[in-house]
Amino acid sequence: MTTAALPSSSFKSRSRRVLVAGFAGSFFSVGFSMYLFGVFQNAMLQSFEGSVAMFSLAPTVMSIISGILSPFVGRALTTRARPGVSVRTAMVVGAMSIGAGLLVISRAESAVGAALLFGLFIAPGTVMLGPLVTQAMITNWFDASRGQKLGLVVAGTTVAGGLVPVFAAQLIEIFGWRDAMAILGGIMLAVAVPIAALLARSTPEEVGERPDGVTASETDALATPSARPLSTADLLRRPVFWLCGVMFALQFAAGSVSVIYTVPYAQQLGLGLVASASILSLRSLFGALGKVLLGSLSDRVGVKRMIYTCFGVEVALTALMVQTRDPIWFTVFGVGLGFVGAAMLPLKAAFVGQLFGRANFGSAFGLMQTVALPFAPLIIPLAGHVKDLTDDYAVVFAGAIPLYAVGALLLSFIKAPDVRSRVS
Repeated sequence: MTTAALPSSSFKSRSRRVLVAGFAGSFFSVGFSMYLFGVFQNAMLQSFEGSVAMFSLAPTVMSIISGILSPFVGRALTTRARPGVSVRTAMVVGAMSIGAGLLVISRAESAVGAALLFGLFIAPGTVMLGPLVTQAMITNWFDASRGQKLGLVVAGTTVAGGLVPVFAAQLIEIFGWRDAMAILGGIMLAVAVPIAALLARSTPEEVGERPDGVTASETDALATPSARPLSTADLLRRPVFWLCGVMFALQFAAGSVSVIYTVPYAQQLGLGLVASASILSLRSLFGALGKVLLGSLSDRVGVKRMIYTCFGVEVALTALMVQTRDPIWFTVFGVGLGFVGAAMLPLKAAFVGQLFGRANFGSAFGLMQTVALPFAPLIIPLAGHVKDLTDDYAVVFAGAIPLYAVGALLLSFIKAPDVRSRVS
């Protein structure tokens, strides 16, 4: 047996910078966008004298625009096999767009105007700075340890969920919502933009390195399938693309139902608002851990096997949450669900990279964002309607179980290629 060469010190140094850039992109793109809606809502509505329905236009517009833009941004990115827009350029422009957007929104005069500005500035910024681009970069840089590195990078979104809302709330209390929004915009421009400009790199080949720092012969041995760039039409004609896209869309929609209705479900069980909200905080913290640990484990046991395991655990824990009426056990099961569910984000990226290769990761991943666009907007309101009819959040949570089950069924039809003949 041949012993695989260890990464060079040069690769280790450069790859650490890439990981920092990826983590920062995940942190700022999500923390300074979606996590701000709930924090700023009441203060902005008091200023505008608007309604919650009007303010809800902002995340709706963001979601639609992000879904439309994602496939175009993904296809535009540079890969080893195709020239295009560099990851560094995309991330810098994305950070500038979010920063400028927050500054402009801080002077908005209506809820509708703020919603439109979120769509015009923040949505494109999150696509170019966020998980799509950062995960494409990590997929280009790593193969053997891809799951672990993706877990580390996307943990930035979860860490942002634990830190940014509290920080933003404190800024609002001290300075008011307008100045607080402007301060966040200034932080984005002063911190995120330089990090992206200095540390982000599209591919290891760009700086004379190879994935995982291995030699040319080893790179050939680790080559992923579909090395040639595929057109959008080619991707859409492949059943595996649709199976994968719908599978993860169902998982995301089910997970969104769990996150959105955890607090009211906990209150239904007798917990106070603060205690109920604390469950979400714990889910966020353990979710970050799950992304790293389960992402790393997928490098050892296989990505498909790990996704199967996560689906099974999600079904089991959701069923236990439905059956229990004990707030303590509800918390334990909910935190476990957060640990496993959050890991699906790096696992999705690793699986897409495995199925379509480095040359097609951005195109396939971005297009899947569009495929997923209708699912959550349909399933989440349906869950709310079920609550209105039954007056029981247990029934709402039970509805997520068949979504997980169908996702696992779709996975069984996807043949995961043996993408590595590893030298060991």
